[in-house]
Amino acid sequence: MSAANVSPPPRPPRPGVLGWLLDSLSSMKLTVVLLLFFGVLTFAGTLAQKDEGLFNVQRDYFESLFVIWNTQVPLPGNRTLMVPLPGGYTIMLLLFVNLVVGGVLRHRWHWRNAGILVTHLGIGLLLIAGFVKLHYSYAGHVALFEGKQTTTMASFHDYELALLRQDGDSIVERTVPGTFLERAARKPDVVTIDAPELPFVVQVSNWLENCRPQQKGPMFSTDMPLVTEGDGSYFLQDVPVQAERERNTAGCYVTVVERVGRKEYRGIVHGLDARPFTEERMPFTFEIDGATWGLDLRRVLWDLPFRVRLDKFEKTDHPGTMTPRDFSSWVTVFDGGTERKVHIYMNHPLRSRDHVFFQTNWGPQPGSSMRGPPWWSVFEVAKNPSDDWPKYASYVILLGLLVHFLAKLGRFLGSSTRRDSLPEMS
Repeated sequence: MSAANVSPPPRPPRPGVLGWLLDSLSSMKLTVVLLLFFGVLTFAGTLAQKDEGLFNVQRDYFESLFVIWNTQVPLPGNRTLMVPLPGGYTIMLLLFVNLVVGGVLRHRWHWRNAGILVTHLGIGLLLIAGFVKLHYSYAGHVALFEGKQTTTMASFHDYELALLRQDGDSIVERTVPGTFLERAARKPDVVTIDAPELPFVVQVSNWLENCRPQQKGPMFSTDMPLVTEGDGSYFLQDVPVQAERERNTAGCYVTVVERVGRKEYRGIVHGLDARPFTEERMPFTFEIDGATWGLDLRRVLWDLPFRVRLDKFEKTDHPGTMTPRDFSSWVTVFDGGTERKVHIYMNHPLRSRDHVFFQTNWGPQPGSSMRGPPWWSVFEVAKNPSDDWPKYASYVILLGLLVHFLAKLGRFLGSSTRRDSLPEMS
């Protein structure tokens, strides 16, 4: 038997606690367990989308450290079976550590293993791209009528409370994230916004995830607070929360209390976004010490690094129906002193300055009060610094697999040639 066909002896276990930890983190058994957990998590998250919606499942199952899976399996006592699972964040983090430690410690640094090491590098780059996207990207939408243009995008899900002050012909604003205000969803909790430089304190109460302002009628009762404005009284009517979070419109009550005199101003703020019909807002306004202030609950806004204009929208229906077979948009991108014409359609987005525009919707829809044209187009916009990293990672993985295959093929052909050249023994 030739020495080339002898397998190397297994690597002995490393001594000490550190050695045991390194061997455990680089173990192939850990890889298999993590992949099994990820399969179970994917199955559970897919089932949960029916009731919780895509956004909530993505956040609770795949962007979390752990999750409690409600299997809906009935148990005695009117209960259901709850199964704790590691979240996608935990699984991906451990898989990355397993990949790095295993690639460095389990595989010997030899030219024969070059393809495996390069493949590990590509998979690691994929996981890093996901980490960067989770922590350093954001997504929203842009809705435009034909001929209209914008330099901002609005979030699908996240809100902010904007504190506005009129300063001559301009508006000065500061914002408070909606995640801070959501603490007021538990009655009778009140969230207080107290900045020393302001002549007042803002108290936020009765946060509702989905609601609409309603005028109080004489034959209608409600347990929500009433706010008097003009000759009428108004309140926020709670509306069932939709599984698709972007369909919900949040609202809450605000009470402004002056620091001097303790005078109170009570109002309602509602996060309805009327784009593309108008970008005008109707904040709750009040005056203190001769200055005009306002509070506006709105979708989080981000500035685009360029200006985009919708030139034309086109939709083609299936014959004899109002179901769209295809729809696309022609836009112009104004970036600095340059203009660029782009056609956006299925799987052909606009990419510019780490921003990606996908064609996602249109209007007016069948059954609406508007019949159209004019048409408006809706784009999902994602700001992702690692947008191209998965493509580069795929190239690296392909290169690693190709190098490993050619190395294996070369060794196989070499061993076959040696066997053919050996003299026959009688």
